[in-house]
Amino acid sequence: MEKNRSHVEIEVRERLLDAALLAFNEKGAKFTLDDISKTLNISKKTIYTVFSGKKELIGEMIDQGFREVKEEERRIVEDPLLTTVEKIRKMVIVIPDRYQALDFRKFSTLKESYPKLYRRIEDHIEQEWEMTIELFEKAMEEGVLRKFPIPIVKTMIEASMERFLEREDQEVFDYIKALEAMMDIIMKGIEKDGGGQ
Repeated sequence: MEKNRSHVEIEVRERLLDAALLAFNEKGAKFTLDDISKTLNISKKTIYTVFSGKKELIGEMIDQGFREVKEEERRIVEDPLLTTVEKIRKMVIVIPDRYQALDFRKFSTLKESYPKLYRRIEDHIEQEWEMTIELFEKAMEEGVLRKFPIPIVKTMIEASMERFLEREDQEVFDYIKALEAMMDIIMKGIEKDGGGQ
């Protein structure tokens, strides 16, 4: 019975997170718990049995996204078919499947309404670089990347990611494409000729 209950709770939590993503994608941080309850055809009381409120729900949406990023990064690192340079390119710009369709322009509304939660995103971007740093070091040892100061490149990538999220004018500034272009420019600067392909 306890196992079934925890399974049900996990399922409800996942449904709430998916509904929050949809609502955030549509309205940014201005979505309401009423939007979630209507989408899922459940009461707000049910939502409150899982999350204390909208702020906690958004916080979990952020944290879950970055947990999924870490899982994807582990898969990339363990993929024997990818070169070290290919792993680096994929690792830095990985976006989990359920977040691929997210309208990243909406994050500017989060910065305005919930600055502490927005700071949590920045903290995630700036932390947990160990696997990527190891790949940079390995690629330098393999001779496919030039010797370069990793902290400077790390700071450039972090600053770009954070700046891209702040932009509201992304009709011509798709977040994922911007990340790909940034990574292409950076990798061209640090790859040895013909080293990455």
